[in-house]
Amino acid sequence: MKCKNCGEEIPEGYVYCKCCGTEVQLVPDYNLLDEDILSGIIQKEANASQNAGELGEEKREKRRKSRFIWGGICVVLLIAVLTLFFLYRHIQEKNANSYAYQYHTAEEYIAKKDYGNARRYLERALELKPGDADARNRLLELYLAGHEEEAAVSLLEEMISEDKSDKQAVRTLIGLYDEREEYDKILELCETVKSGRMLDLFEDYLVDQPKFSKISGTYGKPITISILAEQGYDVFYSTDGSEPDEYGKPYRESISLEQEGTTQIKAVTRNEKGIYSQIVTATYTIRYEAPDMPNVTPAGGTYSEPQMIHVSVPEDCTAYYTWDGSDPTRESARYTGTLEMPQGNHVLSVILVNSSGLESCIYRVNYIYMP
Repeated sequence: MKCKNCGEEIPEGYVYCKCCGTEVQLVPDYNLLDEDILSGIIQKEANASQNAGELGEEKREKRRKSRFIWGGICVVLLIAVLTLFFLYRHIQEKNANSYAYQYHTAEEYIAKKDYGNARRYLERALELKPGDADARNRLLELYLAGHEEEAAVSLLEEMISEDKSDKQAVRTLIGLYDEREEYDKILELCETVKSGRMLDLFEDYLVDQPKFSKISGTYGKPITISILAEQGYDVFYSTDGSEPDEYGKPYRESISLEQEGTTQIKAVTRNEKGIYSQIVTATYTIRYEAPDMPNVTPAGGTYSEPQMIHVSVPEDCTAYYTWDGSDPTRESARYTGTLEMPQGNHVLSVILVNSSGLESCIYRVNYIYMP
């Protein structure tokens, strides 16, 4: 610092000038320039402070506006997201209850060879539109291609129960039953459809029943029963009342019934697939009866002219006779043709013996021939 009086340099820390002894003025002189400068500085600082306040307020305002804007954007986005979500849910629910959507989606999966999803959509389509032929047939194709036999059989049985004239469904179901050798179910199916136009589908499974050579009834002599069947069929029969398809014996030759009594014959045929026909039954009773008394001509009486005596003998009988009034037996004379009436008074006694060994009552007639 320099002395204001003499201009000598005053060392730092001194309060008096060493040259002239003038007191060092520690406070600067105040003048207008300094005041202007100071005022400018103060004003500048004031303006800066004011500007800073204004800038802070502006920033706060901007922040408020920014928060408001972002809040609005968030609300709009939230509304948009919720709208899209509910719209998506609505579309999903609509599609879930739309037969057309389910069916066409299934077709798309089939084109992609995604048969699992295709089946799921077709099953849903059928839930929405039960009995729809297109969905059923498409689903059946998937079941068959995937070897899902149980599902295919169930679907086909349902289809046939609703439309017994569906020949293609019947044909397909017969094929599935045949693969599983469920021949009883094929016959049940035949009974279910009961349509003449369907019978050609069952011709390999409908086995003709056997036939008996004689009708059921009572016979007075031994009989022989033959069992007739279509060529190529095996025949089984029983005579003890048991079921021939389970316990019968193979038919090889005719069945002879000779003893008196009643015999029930059951018979069944079996084709090359092992399918049995319905069982047929016939009942035969053998009851041997003695023949009636023979018919002898002419009638008894007195004759003066020669007479020839004729005895009517049934086909299965033999006649025996005596002229002395005794009872004829099988040891007596056998009638073989007309007899000449002997002279005198004679009693002709005649019996018939049938093939069963039963004898008729004795026929007696008195002839008196006096020439």
